[in-house]
Amino acid sequence: MRRTVAATAVALLSVVLVPGPADAIVGGQPDGDGHPYAGLILVPGEGVCSGTLIDEDVVLTAGHCTDFFDQEEFETVLVTFDADAAVDAETWEPVEGEGTWYAVSSWETHPDYVEADWPYTYDYGVILLEDPVIGIEPANLPTAGLIEQLVGSTGQTSYQFMDVGYGVSRIVRGGGTPVSTLDFERKVSIQRFRPGQGAVGAADPLWFMLGNVPSPEHGSACGGDSGSAIFPAADGELGDTVLAVHTGGYSLGFEGEICGRVASLNHRIDDPAILAWLYQYVD
Repeated sequence: MRRTVAATAVALLSVVLVPGPADAIVGGQPDGDGHPYAGLILVPGEGVCSGTLIDEDVVLTAGHCTDFFDQEEFETVLVTFDADAAVDAETWEPVEGEGTWYAVSSWETHPDYVEADWPYTYDYGVILLEDPVIGIEPANLPTAGLIEQLVGSTGQTSYQFMDVGYGVSRIVRGGGTPVSTLDFERKVSIQRFRPGQGAVGAADPLWFMLGNVPSPEHGSACGGDSGSAIFPAADGELGDTVLAVHTGGYSLGFEGEICGRVASLNHRIDDPAILAWLYQYVD
């Protein structure tokens, strides 16, 4: 069974995806070259996560992704930063001779990650590449406490935020059960800060909750976006700064067909202890 590694607010779920014609967009708009450091993490024929290059050979992702790799004892994990990843939609295998792929040498899950405690756990992972990525400037890590500086103490902010990943792009309806589709294209969804949904510290000090609108104009996080990065929707250097890692969300509708309709769960990177852990891997 081919799987996106997708955390929901209920459990860690895997979904089978079948390609089909477009209908309701849930995963945002094509990103193109907007965030070249955002990558697709592929276990050929098996599963998908998203991630972000934070050093020339280090990719940040969700801990439940790297923990999943350990549990399944996968030997081959690949990463591409192509905006349209050369993946066969039927087999979930890289298309031979197409695209730029980087072999993964190893991965690490945060030592305090506990699957049984999810989502109240340290859902962070890093992937180490065999060779450095050439021609792509890594994304920036934040300063400690940057999220509070952006949203303030009242939760009133004009900032919007971007989730950039390779997750489910649309839901096909008609003729039976709605079907999620994945096209292996990097997408960006625009999300809003929602303090009433535990956006900073209400449920856990490491959470950063954002409101989703699965529409052509905005989009939402969905299966396969696990490990994608949250950026401020701002120009300049700040817009290339990773604030959080997407780790899950609420799925509503028949068989969870609408992803992130209420809120998107993200784990903060700007916590001093998390930054200290990451800097073990970043030069």
